[in-house]
Amino acid sequence: MIKSLKVTKAQMAEYLKEGMPHYLIGQEYRFLEKEVLKWLETYKPSQERLERKFRDKQGRTIKEYVPGEIALATLRISYVNLRSLCKKGMPYVTVGDKDFFHIQDILNYFRKGDLVSNNFKGHIVTHKKKNEVAKPQPRINVNLITSINKEFLQNLKTTNPIFIVDGSYNFENNTVGTGMVLVGNGTIVTGYSNVRNIKTTKTTICEYLELLDALRMIKRKNIKKATIITDQEPFAKGIHIDLEKSVFEPVVKPYMKEIKDLLENLEGKVDLRFVGILKGGKKNPLHKNAHFLSREYKKEIFENMEIV
Repeated sequence: MIKSLKVTKAQMAEYLKEGMPHYLIGQEYRFLEKEVLKWLETYKPSQERLERKFRDKQGRTIKEYVPGEIALATLRISYVNLRSLCKKGMPYVTVGDKDFFHIQDILNYFRKGDLVSNNFKGHIVTHKKKNEVAKPQPRINVNLITSINKEFLQNLKTTNPIFIVDGSYNFENNTVGTGMVLVGNGTIVTGYSNVRNIKTTKTTICEYLELLDALRMIKRKNIKKATIITDQEPFAKGIHIDLEKSVFEPVVKPYMKEIKDLLENLEGKVDLRFVGILKGGKKNPLHKNAHFLSREYKKEIFENMEIV
């Protein structure tokens, strides 16, 4: 199998550790090629492995960086402001599903005066939580928002509700986060974040649960036709869930069964598309915000998300 997949023994050992289907007969590993190839379609290296292997251009390891939570506490700013600074050019690295910051790099950035640059042309998303008292806001050009959303949704010609989804897994407390951005009529944008406590080595469950949250909403709201956009290209080609041969642990199987049942129940009502259809792909602002929401790791609704 090592020769067939063209990987090293070390890589194969990592695959086995992360759940590649195999059979141990005596002291020899045996594999079914179909099972292995199917597993590889949705395989993502674990967060722990990515962090362990990480080296930046200067040879620094992830231990020399701090996670976003510490960066927020150090800078004493909000999450939205942190994202704005990153878009302006404040240095950070993305490893797996997490962003990390090097304090010395941030200090060097501030000393250069980039913080006051007027050349920033990014898109800042502000969130208004459900039931939160709205603060006075400047009048927003609705036509501008409409044109921006149409630009982000370029090549996706549909008036149906669009669900842009993403998922994350937090190894520190075994939580699955899902984020969803719902675009209705091409103008109204609502954000949803959800969280579940699931201890698993199959972290790809977050990709399935992001889909589950969208399917549940489509059924609950009795939506006649909807488009779900995911960064999992195999999903867009068709999802086949075999509960008998599933490699997921027992704690995950009920979710897989629900997804299977919903897909059958909503057949013809759901159009699964790969994020590549959006302008910019994974860098599309709508998808990036679904990713950010997946890392909130809490259940919350963000109504009237405005792209300004």
